[in-house]
Amino acid sequence: MVDLRLLKVIRPHIVAGGFLGYLVGALFSLNLGGSASMASLVLGYFVVLFMDLSTHYNNDYYDVEIDRRAPAKPFGSVNLFIEHPELRGSAFLAAVGFSALSLLLASALVLMGSAWHLLAVVVLFNVLGWLYSAPPVRLHSRRLGEVTIAVGTGFCVPAVGYIVVGGAVDGAFLLFSAPLVLYGFVLSLCLQMPDLESDQALGKMTLVGLIGRRRSYLLVLLSSVAASAWIVFLVPDVAGLLWAVPFVSLVPVASSLACVLLLNDSRAHATLFTRVNVSALFLLLIGLDASLLLGIS
Repeated sequence: MVDLRLLKVIRPHIVAGGFLGYLVGALFSLNLGGSASMASLVLGYFVVLFMDLSTHYNNDYYDVEIDRRAPAKPFGSVNLFIEHPELRGSAFLAAVGFSALSLLLASALVLMGSAWHLLAVVVLFNVLGWLYSAPPVRLHSRRLGEVTIAVGTGFCVPAVGYIVVGGAVDGAFLLFSAPLVLYGFVLSLCLQMPDLESDQALGKMTLVGLIGRRRSYLLVLLSSVAASAWIVFLVPDVAGLLWAVPFVSLVPVASSLACVLLLNDSRAHATLFTRVNVSALFLLLIGLDASLLLGIS
């Protein structure tokens, strides 16, 4: 019997972000002439959902000691296994099960006609998801956590939608996903901001810990500007949407610029930075989905 307390590990905001990111890839592919049955679209989303859920459980399973010594943070874990260590074993099994389900569904979609690239992308996401926290690799403690999150959220998740709808990872998708990877990098920095002191005390090597909060604020701003410029000048126009998408891409630029000008490097302001800029990334995804949806309506 499943212990319902394990449901507390699931981060609804990450699930929502995964859904929006999956839609971005699928809608972009539809705008380029791709097509897919509703069954394939639904199965494709469950691939993303199971990939995400696996990371929720394996990260909390491996990071219990870090969570025990770190203060609460926005968009972070719920510390369930500190209060209920008897649930850790079940969490590990859940993580393994969700990874296996994502791979099985991806394999089924390949058999149904999706490109083999789909299975490769899902394998890549699962490998990164496990190595992010699992010893001895622990990518998040080797200044590789930022790259892991950027590739997982900005490339792998929308790639599943793109492949399910229209084909393989091609030049058009690579151009389109590059700014999404930058936004994934921005997300990783935002999530690290409140944890600088605790990460340093625990020996967790992060980019924010290396360069400090003020420089990280500027790096988020520069990355957001670079992503917006990439969208304007390099992303293929689909259905004449370039009039709308650049405006959408200015949301993270505006939020990060305001934070650079108004916030200091205290932990309280860093927490506010995280809330504001992660919310801006959500608005970006919603705006991208809405713009792309207009292109196929």
